[in-house]
Amino acid sequence: MAEKGNIAEIKSVGEHLVYETPWLDFYHDDIEHPDGSPGTYAWVKGHSGNDAVMTIPVTSSERYLLIRVYRHLSKRNLWEFPAGLIENCEPPLEAARRELIEETGITPDSVELLGPQVPVAGFAGGVFHLTLAVIPEIEISDVKLQAEEGIVDAKLLTRRELIAMLASEDVGEGVTLTCLARYWAYRELKSAEGTNTTNRAR
Repeated sequence: MAEKGNIAEIKSVGEHLVYETPWLDFYHDDIEHPDGSPGTYAWVKGHSGNDAVMTIPVTSSERYLLIRVYRHLSKRNLWEFPAGLIENCEPPLEAARRELIEETGITPDSVELLGPQVPVAGFAGGVFHLTLAVIPEIEISDVKLQAEEGIVDAKLLTRRELIAMLASEDVGEGVTLTCLARYWAYRELKSAEGTNTTNRAR
């Protein structure tokens, strides 16, 4: 049995590239289960070996910019935050800024890296880097959608309107939900830090 500390691990015996595309590569591994029995494990990774970014665009008045994208596997349009693959040698912040401009035509005032996450750890080991983009107080007419990427619509939502869409399951894309949860946790921590600083100053 392969173990690391007290955690039983799957041991990779051999890695096989099954199919290669310009975007994703498909693999299967020969593995040894924790009980010693053999098996196989299928997974994918980005063709470039790089990760991806998702950006939450928010105005100073806390209006969120979402885009609606056609997703072939779901056969429907999904509300998401702008996202994309990191190009070779591109820092996540630059990738986030580029993807936001390409997909919406909106240039951010600032972009901040909030951290990485692995949203589908059982199938794809790639990391999504979450960034926060502070954008100008725009109107929806200012948004220029990247139609060739299947982006068909956009919305500017208040926090209450966004929560209503979450409750009605109008927003159900997994990476968007994960990133939004992490962003709101980030805001809560920043707010708590601000309160603690104020209390210490009194």
